[in-house]
Amino acid sequence: MHLYNMKKIALILILALGELLFPGRARAQDDYAIFSAAAGKASLLYRGHKAFEYNIIYNGTYYWYGPDFNQGELIYGEKVYRDIALNIDAARQELIVRIPEGLSDKALSREFVRECSFGGNRYLNLQYTMGEAAPAGFWEVRYDGPSQILRQVSKKLEDDTDGRKRDAMEFEGEYRLDAYRIFTYSADYLYRSPQGKLVPVKRRSDMLKLVDKSKRRELRRSIRQLESAGMLPFEQFCLVVARYIDTQ
Repeated sequence: MHLYNMKKIALILILALGELLFPGRARAQDDYAIFSAAAGKASLLYRGHKAFEYNIIYNGTYYWYGPDFNQGELIYGEKVYRDIALNIDAARQELIVRIPEGLSDKALSREFVRECSFGGNRYLNLQYTMGEAAPAGFWEVRYDGPSQILRQVSKKLEDDTDGRKRDAMEFEGEYRLDAYRIFTYSADYLYRSPQGKLVPVKRRSDMLKLVDKSKRRELRRSIRQLESAGMLPFEQFCLVVARYIDTQ
């Protein structure tokens, strides 16, 4: 009998014995082996630790936008991976990979993630390229010109026994009346100059200070025209100023 066929038969017998002794474990290992072989080089991504599971009843979502995973691309360990189902746990600032075949989602080690793109959005790990002095977590590129506006969405699990924090979840999904905990939303912003300098932006004045004093009056006039129908949301204001800076 051919050696390959002998090894194949032996493997089948071993798997069959494992299924008899440890039925659940053997099946899971067999499924993972099959999946890993099919995944090829991308199987490296699926060796991360199991994504954290929030085994409680809650409102809102711990994901950046929502629970849907989207096919995307990432640079992990300086290698580019495409057509990978991705999402971000904004409560833990972890990039999650969804594995087909019903296997557990995996959380990638953030220290090896340079950036990723999915759902039409791009996310950067600033510490990967700028060192530990840079702000931690993932930063979504909201404006990308010579300069950038970056946003980090954070989610926090809080008690909410009376529903007063419902508006703070910033999520249009189902609201459960029997849930007394909620993931609330917050966002931080950074301006990154063409030279790579990072400036935290918490107020409108933080953006205006980035504009040369001789140009601020002109910029304010332009913003007043844009706000004739109402004040611009904070993020939109930041984008307008960043575009103005890039045109000077």
